[in-house]
Amino acid sequence: MSVTVPSQPIAPLAADAEEERAPAASPAERTEFLNNSIVFAESNIRAFDTKSQIALAAFVFSMSPLWSILHATCPNAASRPIIAVLLAAFICTIMLYGYVLWPIRPRQNLVKNKRVKGLFFLADPMAVSATYAEELKKISLEAELTGEVLKLSFIRASKGRRFRYALWATAGFYVLVFVSFLVLQRCA
Repeated sequence: MSVTVPSQPIAPLAADAEEERAPAASPAERTEFLNNSIVFAESNIRAFDTKSQIALAAFVFSMSPLWSILHATCPNAASRPIIAVLLAAFICTIMLYGYVLWPIRPRQNLVKNKRVKGLFFLADPMAVSATYAEELKKISLEAELTGEVLKLSFIRASKGRRFRYALWATAGFYVLVFVSFLVLQRCA
């Protein structure tokens, strides 16, 4: 049985044809898109901060029952070297959660557009207070909003990466607690 291939090219789908004829977004639509992007990025940044605070509190409070279990397994557990390692891992994990909350300054060369003047979020309001109104008249709104979306996206990505490191450290800490439990089980 042979299959014949049609010699005529297949016509594009109706959706593809509509996409090709779709007009470019209007300036109002682009501005609305950029505003929504800023709101989305800011809410994600706040979410990482909130998640980090909640995870940190839960992590710290989990140490009390874990210590009770380790102490019940071996009454002189505090004098063991593995507990010093466990304490160091505990402090490092707390520091990693704090690192998520630490402020992030976007890179200076992140926005390469020369039209962006950085007037959306002012780093030093006192330095630009005399010329702010004049500078505001000269800016390109889309360029300014695009620059802020890029900066906020950088902050969001950085906080997400830091939060993942803190979660991996938490998992590593709990593995270390399990290993400590196994080592202290044969307490003599």
